[in-house]
Amino acid sequence: MAHPGMETDGLGKRLPSAQDLDVTVLAFAQWLSEMKLRSNSSLQQMLAEMGIIRNGITTNNTDLTEFKRNTATVQQQMQSQISDLRDKLTDAYTEIANMKKTKSQFEQEVHAECQSLSEQLQFKTLELETLKKAYAQTHQQLQQQILQLQTQVNEVRTKGEDVGRLQHLNVEQHVSKVSEVEMAAQYANNEMKRLRSDHDQAIGNLAENMNRWNDTIRDLSKEFHDFQKVMNVNHQRLQSQVWDVQGKLGQAPSAGVQMEQAAPSPAPVTECRGGTVRTQSPQPRLPNPPAAGVISPTYSGQHMGLAPFVVSR
Repeated sequence: MAHPGMETDGLGKRLPSAQDLDVTVLAFAQWLSEMKLRSNSSLQQMLAEMGIIRNGITTNNTDLTEFKRNTATVQQQMQSQISDLRDKLTDAYTEIANMKKTKSQFEQEVHAECQSLSEQLQFKTLELETLKKAYAQTHQQLQQQILQLQTQVNEVRTKGEDVGRLQHLNVEQHVSKVSEVEMAAQYANNEMKRLRSDHDQAIGNLAENMNRWNDTIRDLSKEFHDFQKVMNVNHQRLQSQVWDVQGKLGQAPSAGVQMEQAAPSPAPVTECRGGTVRTQSPQPRLPNPPAAGVISPTYSGQHMGLAPFVVSR
């Protein structure tokens, strides 16, 4: 005689309906699946943040290398300018030396002419006035030439002073630029130290979160084991009640059916290796196959759609 609330197949066997399933088991399975999805999403978010930090570090390194390259090129340009100024100074000094040589030669020539004039003075008394005029003219020309030479020497001196002033300004600019480069390098070093400390703090927070996850997983495995024990006890009670009802109705169990206590399935094994938590549900030991009309008392995480999950660092 079949119960009106149960479904039967063609051989008269009862099939469990959706009302026989415990709502608590379904809610617990749904809660476990939601926890798994949340852990996966938090892990993906954490990996994305670490990738962003790594990209920022690589961009800062490229900017630092580019800055070093630019400073090297600027230094080379300044060195080339200094070498050009040095060459110009040497050329000016050589010109001054040549002018001194020409001046000395000119003075020697004038001295020779004066000697010749003094020697010819005795022989050319009649031409004295003309010679005086010529001497005055030549003297004026010499004075003009001497004035020109003095002006040129003053110009060269002013140019040399300008060159020295420019060189001093260039040296000061070079010193200021070097100090700016040192300040920038110190700032970059401080930024790198700050990024390193932030990275170490993030790793410490990650390790602390992993330890918390390990504790919660152990608590969940313990609660799941207790839940399995309670379900086995309830199933045994239900099995004994079914057998009592069958005995009252006069339906003796078949010879192959033996009453046996279902051994509670062992708790899931939780392993921690190198920052990785692995929770494995052991394979349940099934009892002998029950006869028709007997519900199997074995429950495991795999039958409820629960699979072992891995939380990796």
